Amino acid sequence: MKLIKYVYLIIGILANFPVITVSISAKEQKNHFNVGTIFKDCPSCPEMTMIPPGTFLMGSIKGKNRERPVTRITIRQPLAVSRYEVTFDQWDACFSAGGCSKKPSDRGWGRGNRPVINILLTDIAEYVSWLTKKTGYLYRLPSESEWEYAARAGSRTEFNWGDQMLPGAANCRGCGTQWSGHKSAPVGQFKPNAWGLYDVHGNVLEYVTDCWTTNHKEVPIDGSPKITQGCLSKVVKGGSWYYLSKVSRSASRVRNDKRVFSYFIGFRVFREIKLMKNHANIVK
Repeated sequence: MKLIKYVYLIIGILANFPVITVSISAKEQKNHFNVGTIFKDCPSCPEMTMIPPGTFLMGSIKGKNRERPVTRITIRQPLAVSRYEVTFDQWDACFSAGGCSKKPSDRGWGRGNRPVINILLTDIAEYVSWLTKKTGYLYRLPSESEWEYAARAGSRTEFNWGDQMLPGAANCRGCGTQWSGHKSAPVGQFKPNAWGLYDVHGNVLEYVTDCWTTNHKEVPIDGSPKITQGCLSKVVKGGSWYYLSKVSRSASRVRNDKRVFSYFIGFRVFREIKLMKNHANIVK
């Protein structure tokens, strides 16, 4: 059987579990990827995990008006989500390969496994296009509802552990970490949510595809993004080291002019499950 890609399957959730590298075909891969599977499509690709389809309540009655009305959303297909925010190491691999044209500043904080910052949506488009061409799978930004669904991981509280921020639980202003109010932290410094996703509360805000709207009225209930004409601002989610913990709540949503980059905004990638048609799918 012709092998068409290398996939790195990680057995177990904890970082100190052994990593097993296996070569599998596209047909075999379909059977391997169950909910909870942790994998990488290539050595320089983000580490991904599978999340299940499901229905959840998006928004909050405890927050701002822009988080209302609380709306029932159904995610009909499983998705792969990067366990961490995309890092400088991963971005620099794209830059070195010629897939990304910009090498963003790290403000002297260090590159490596810190979340990449100071990038525009047009820069992110280059990165996800590079991953897509490299792997044969569609990588993209999530919709706002997909992001919140993944961040909540089945929880209905303001944070995935409860309604109050816990001291030292995330990198946000006043949250009691060495980075709080000063700079980003290397990814994965805090406990993940129930689906194994790190830093969904704090560290850096994360871009989604939705255009900014003042509330959840008429939000698509199928998990697709809301796109409006003349869209100049996008929704960013998850809070950051710069903002107080209330901005890090799962339902919190703020806006950012898509023409402006920032040292407290980054992103994580989502990936479709099906292999794109007519793709050689060669890992270089």
